[in-house]
Amino acid sequence: MNASSLPDVLKPNTSIPMSNVDVYTSILNPINATQNRVIFNLRQTAILNPGSRVIMSLHPDNATPNTSFLPVGVGIGACIQTAILRCGARVLATSENFNQYYFAKRSVHTRSQKNNIDMVLDGGVNSIGNSPAVDGAYAPDVSGAIYTDSTNSFVSAKYKPVVSQTDCPLFSLSLSDLFPLTESLQLPLFLMEPVSIELILTQQTVATGAGTNMNFSDAPTSTATSYGLNNFQMNIDYLQYDDEVMEQVRQMVYSERGMPMNYFDLSVSKASVLAVTQPASGAISTSKIVREIGSAGLKVKDILITETTQAANGIMGNYRSDAPIHPPQFNFRVNNHIIYPRALSNTSLMRNEAEQVLNFPMSCPSCVYSHDVSNDFYIAGTGNNGRQNELMDVTVTFEKQNPNLMAGTNFITALNLERGPGGEPTMVQHKNILYERTNTFSTNDFGKRDLTFYTRYQRSFVLKNGVLLVSA
Repeated sequence: MNASSLPDVLKPNTSIPMSNVDVYTSILNPINATQNRVIFNLRQTAILNPGSRVIMSLHPDNATPNTSFLPVGVGIGACIQTAILRCGARVLATSENFNQYYFAKRSVHTRSQKNNIDMVLDGGVNSIGNSPAVDGAYAPDVSGAIYTDSTNSFVSAKYKPVVSQTDCPLFSLSLSDLFPLTESLQLPLFLMEPVSIELILTQQTVATGAGTNMNFSDAPTSTATSYGLNNFQMNIDYLQYDDEVMEQVRQMVYSERGMPMNYFDLSVSKASVLAVTQPASGAISTSKIVREIGSAGLKVKDILITETTQAANGIMGNYRSDAPIHPPQFNFRVNNHIIYPRALSNTSLMRNEAEQVLNFPMSCPSCVYSHDVSNDFYIAGTGNNGRQNELMDVTVTFEKQNPNLMAGTNFITALNLERGPGGEPTMVQHKNILYERTNTFSTNDFGKRDLTFYTRYQRSFVLKNGVLLVSA
């Protein structure tokens, strides 16, 4: 059964007359909460609204007031390593490496959404706008960051984590952020085994240093952080429709066939581009790699790819996608078919492919997506070094950090395997999708890169007589 065959009340994007529904909001405490994981059990009542939100707080163990801030590209999303949705003992959906995936999804939010919605809820302050100091240059947006003067900007104090766990800001993420499943389905909790949500939390210690879930404008005594366990809650909206509507869903579940449903889940694969010997100034070297993307036997809708260098980033933290100075050339081989007639090397086309998968244009300047606009490879002698004409305004600081740390950090690439707009995903047969890539290294860009492939693939379940049967 596809989404069109479901009752309207189970479709997240269907408008239902409000006179037909009662919304019951419940504040739910976790049944288990430690510094490593938090578990919530949902009530077996009504229909779950995917706009329900998880509330949480994060705290520096020791930091000067107003010097700690969340990684700006993800905010509180940095705290969630993995999110798991269970029905009884069965795993219905898993979002592994959620924090980096949330960064990719968030990249297409408009400046207004980032400043007026995202920043208020998740604490991430990453909107880029015109610099107030230099015409034609970019800097943190004045409608998001707080400027004490034209060259010094900060995260607003109300979005900064503090040591106190009682007088502190609270942040939140919605279930629609956590699980792709919610794009096509609202769960009928009243006809299911108990549903639980488990969150595996990231850990920032002195050993890991800053950037895992918190950054600092001034070096603290300790970079370690901890969670305010008493502040974890879920604000859940249960949707109760008219008896006739709820009975329609009940009859389908208790029919001989049950209620089958297709939905999308995430599979994560990781790979690396190994470092090479540093080329001399003005010189380049190349390498070719082939990596497998775990996908054999899956019906794949699309793949998102992020990549990070080993360098620390005092603004973005660990959640970014670092553009190479020289754009890579890559292609995909699916079921022994090559996707592009020639390897993709134009960053505008790469961005367009990513926007097709994310279903919206990226809301960032070109200099934040790649380094193409700042490169001048035609300078005699040292042209291949790249990044000669930076568009981020280095005269402006953000939390006392150079804003160039934000340049080229939205380099998200993708592959769309839908058969036409809104069409069926592609069945990958017995061999994983191959990612073939040529890398070009220069004197300023020759280190190791870690690649993460997020494969969104189709799964199915059948809800029959209150029992859930889930595909692999």
